[in-house]
Amino acid sequence: MKLIIRYTLALLVTFGACFAVQAQDFTASSDSAAAGGSMNITATLDNTGEGSVQGWSLGLCHDTSVASVTQLNEEDSSIADFNTLTIFTDGWTQGVVLSFQGQTSIPSGTLGFTMSSADYAIDSAAAAGTYSVSFCDILGSPPVTTVAVVAGASITPDQTSGEMEVIEIPDPEFSYDAPDKTVFYNPDDGNASFTEEIQISEIDNSGAGAPYPNVTQGFSMGLGHDETLLEATGVATTGALSALNAGAGPDFVGESLYSNGWTLGVVYSIPGTDSITYDSTETVVEVSYQLVAGAMTGDTDGETTSLSWTDTLGDPEVTNVMVVSGASIPATPSDGTITLEAVSVTGFLRSDANADARSDVADAIWMLSEQFLNGPSHNCLGAKDANADGLFNVADPAYVIAYQFTDGAPPPAPFPDCGIAENQTPEDCLEYPSCG
Repeated sequence: MKLIIRYTLALLVTFGACFAVQAQDFTASSDSAAAGGSMNITATLDNTGEGSVQGWSLGLCHDTSVASVTQLNEEDSSIADFNTLTIFTDGWTQGVVLSFQGQTSIPSGTLGFTMSSADYAIDSAAAAGTYSVSFCDILGSPPVTTVAVVAGASITPDQTSGEMEVIEIPDPEFSYDAPDKTVFYNPDDGNASFTEEIQISEIDNSGAGAPYPNVTQGFSMGLGHDETLLEATGVATTGALSALNAGAGPDFVGESLYSNGWTLGVVYSIPGTDSITYDSTETVVEVSYQLVAGAMTGDTDGETTSLSWTDTLGDPEVTNVMVVSGASIPATPSDGTITLEAVSVTGFLRSDANADARSDVADAIWMLSEQFLNGPSHNCLGAKDANADGLFNVADPAYVIAYQFTDGAPPPAPFPDCGIAENQTPEDCLEYPSCG
């Protein structure tokens, strides 16, 4: 009985040792590309057994209707004394002896050793889908088998197939954006106006095999609003559009204003000689809005409203599309939120830079001193903006002097009395005690 037990234990030990030696893993990677593209598949080795790997042979098969091998790469096996790689119509093989004298091997515990890789050309007619890349024993004559060599013995490794994913090439994709904006209004009269800068950008889908950036020849767009709160008063092209046709702008611009929105159609060049790419965000349209008269008068709480892209404005209805190679590509819209914020504004007297409630030569001297000599300042831009261009610079004292001494035009309102400027915001005059 003891003899039988010893013999059984010996068999188990021997079986366990063989099992440990055979724990080799060959893995094929996966990759994706569009039809007509290319991809790379690698074959890697994990040596999880107890012995060192002295060499190997392998075959990797693929679907010939999907791809063909264009190049084989030695990868980590470039250190081998013998390394042969062969391309076949339906796959490829590799045979490796790391060292004829046994000096080089892959020790136990080595993970992710890249045995070799192959570059594939994906057929231009390949259908979208997932296709297997599998270890096989049918390539070559005689066929090359997939084995690892450990202690001079051929061991069949565990094998994990890879995948070729042929992906659909997405159409060009463009974004229409109406940026969010905060608009200040005076609840005393409910008046305010603002300009919305409409932007176009192309979404980069080159990683999915799509060409980028794409050449565009024109676009159309429609943006709606709440007609009880807002009124669109003007639509004008700008930016790259203005530079078309040697600065003359687009050959065709058709804009329409409605009570609840606006539409715009643009053709860059009728002969097709001019085009635009949107590989960066481009402001293409500036739209002027004002609050509907009386809509916010007396409202001190404010309001939130939306600028919403729509395909329902006009007759016939205008759609939000870009034109690429003569084809209409629906745009991806991004609506804008307009926050109407009630604020009280400070009255002032224009050109009264020193805030003494009158306009004279002292104001011109004050302006020059503030700008160039680090002189004192009052916190009311509107009072210092004598010519009402929204800026405070050397033109303002020159304007005051021209009015005072050379029969120049008087400063725009509020002048000659204190008051509120048209479309004034709180930032225009933060403090002006002289108007009481």
